[in-house]
Amino acid sequence: MNRDEQDQVKTPPYIPVTQFTGLKCHYINEIIASRGKGDICPVNNASLHNQPTLRFFHLSLLLIIGILLFNMVACCRAGNINDTVRVAGVILKWIPRDREANFRRIEPLIREAAAKGAKVICTPESFLDGYSARFPDVTAEELRSLAEEIPGGDYFSRLQKLSDELDIYLVAAITELDGEEIYNSAALIGPDGMLVGKYRKKFLWVDEVDKYTPGKAFPVFMTEFGKVGFMICSDRRWPEAIEELKKNGADFVLCPAGGGYGKKNDMIVGQRSKEGNIPIVFVHPVEFLVTGPSGKILKMSLIGNQLDGNKKDLSGGVVLFYDLPIPGEPSENMRDSN
Repeated sequence: MNRDEQDQVKTPPYIPVTQFTGLKCHYINEIIASRGKGDICPVNNASLHNQPTLRFFHLSLLLIIGILLFNMVACCRAGNINDTVRVAGVILKWIPRDREANFRRIEPLIREAAAKGAKVICTPESFLDGYSARFPDVTAEELRSLAEEIPGGDYFSRLQKLSDELDIYLVAAITELDGEEIYNSAALIGPDGMLVGKYRKKFLWVDEVDKYTPGKAFPVFMTEFGKVGFMICSDRRWPEAIEELKKNGADFVLCPAGGGYGKKNDMIVGQRSKEGNIPIVFVHPVEFLVTGPSGKILKMSLIGNQLDGNKKDLSGGVVLFYDLPIPGEPSENMRDSN
């Protein structure tokens, strides 16, 4: 056997040289050189050790990965994945003139709502005193004794601690005492237990005008889910309410209530949503209602027809949910959660 024939025999056990070119040969030669065999891949080895070429390869790979990740995020957002906030309404019948009974009954329901994923939880109107202002025999002195300072009241402080513990936004609709004035108010407590802000009912109902002081404006409050505004019960009857909320930049509206409910009410709330192009969540002792920006009813549940409950019945309420889109492109594809 001559020398050329010997070389051909020796080559295959190392590398089938005719199958490797370019960068492949570079890596092969690196391996073989480390074993003391020298370069056997038939390529100009010096040109393949060109570091800029390798850097360009690595940078190109990182760019491709970055583009893929960006497209994945864009697709997720386009599909509204995780672009909702779970809002809960606590549907609880009142115990008139008994703050302790109402607090004991609502606390487990708020905890239930948080455990099921709600980040914004709303009570009915004047839940703490059982909306006692509606009774003709309730005096101003008695109503003052049932009202809470916001902040500063004992029950309000307990609600703040509850919000902090559960990491939720809590809308506590309660009768407020501020000096000599009494208001029908809705207070927004943040996930840190601090007061974010409060709204005082502006358009008082006929039974309230001689007991409450009317509010003056419709403020909105920033949350991590967008700007929220409030109406309380009879406010919903006035187009001016939603007009001012829209002007102030509200992304969604919560409406604690305790008066009318049912079909006529649903039409009114839907009309306000349509006028403002804003979703509204209506929370009442016997009804949970959500209307979309077009005025369409997205969810409606009636729970009996009695406004008042039994103080001995701690299970006299339910929690209902709705997954409300976080502000962005208007959508009627809001996901219902029972």
